[in-house]
Amino acid sequence: MKPIRVLQLVSPGFGGIETFVFNYYRYMDQEKFRFDFLTQNQALEGAEQYRDFEYKVHLLRTTAGQDKDLFTQRIREIFKSGYDVLHLNNCFWTGFLLEELAREAGIKKVIVHSHSTFIDEPDEKKREQLRRRHEEVKRAFSPDLATDFWACSQLAADWLFGPQIPKERIRIIKNAIAVEKYQFNAGKREQIRHELGLGDALVLGTSGRLSYQKNHSFLIDVFSKFHQNHPKSKLLITGDGELREDLAKQVSGSHLEKDVLLLGWKNNVEDYLQAMDLFLLPSRFEGLGIAAVEAAASGLPCIVSDQVPKDVAFAENIWHRPLDAAVWTCALEQLAAQPCDRESGCETVRMAGYDIRQQARVLEDLYRESGR
Repeated sequence: MKPIRVLQLVSPGFGGIETFVFNYYRYMDQEKFRFDFLTQNQALEGAEQYRDFEYKVHLLRTTAGQDKDLFTQRIREIFKSGYDVLHLNNCFWTGFLLEELAREAGIKKVIVHSHSTFIDEPDEKKREQLRRRHEEVKRAFSPDLATDFWACSQLAADWLFGPQIPKERIRIIKNAIAVEKYQFNAGKREQIRHELGLGDALVLGTSGRLSYQKNHSFLIDVFSKFHQNHPKSKLLITGDGELREDLAKQVSGSHLEKDVLLLGWKNNVEDYLQAMDLFLLPSRFEGLGIAAVEAAASGLPCIVSDQVPKDVAFAENIWHRPLDAAVWTCALEQLAAQPCDRESGCETVRMAGYDIRQQARVLEDLYRESGR
């Protein structure tokens, strides 16, 4: 039997969407399912994951906004390859030409999947322009242009889908993880803390792209206040992005160079979670907040912003707080004083339904379903 061929539309860079796709693909039956990619990200062709999956990348060298005719011609050629499923991983609307061309080409299953709740653009003027375009397209989008409507949370569904999409047709898809990979490991904790020279410091941490969305500048402000009362405390930040230089300047300006560690991208984030004592996610918005799920699996107490969906509040030591520095500093003091059972994190996350081994079977079943 031929495998079900799924064409994944992903973003121009590496981020949460790509992590979601590869997390699931790794645990699916690859003899029965074949993923290929539609993207502007040329680096996806030689990425580390390619050695594991040997997928095909269809590069988009222009957009519909730049040259609609050339873009349409390219997409029609790609769709002739015979895909069973088109999986459109979206953060916000810019148009729905791909959906129209997919229906025209007779692709049986067209999935629109919402992964966010706002627009990750640091420039306020550009962000507002994109928001207005998003709302225009959202109002014009027809439920006949897709067969399936998915989202990583109800907030993400509300952001992307208008009232014309019946609620019963929207399905929440868990951003699941390989839970066991994050199991607390005392030996690994000791190793990483030794490598970083952390000693017996109280270690706060976060992970994610250094971007407008993740709001690291707020986190550094909070840590600066907390550090005054806890001079042995440290802040670990794993990730990289367009705001790294700005954050480095903020750290220097606060005289925290020895106490805030900008670690860059790490392929083993789970190891650095072991070294932390508290996890912080001060995002301005999130589709779900997968970093908090990973931290919870490692048994870390978490403070997340009130803009992170309540879906991640599946443990008593995951606290949602408004983005107010005084509130966060107070919450840090309280949470740091509480006892913590690091060993139970994996089971807590598994019981909440975020085990990739279980959810991969769910996704396989959904791909097998014929389009409406």
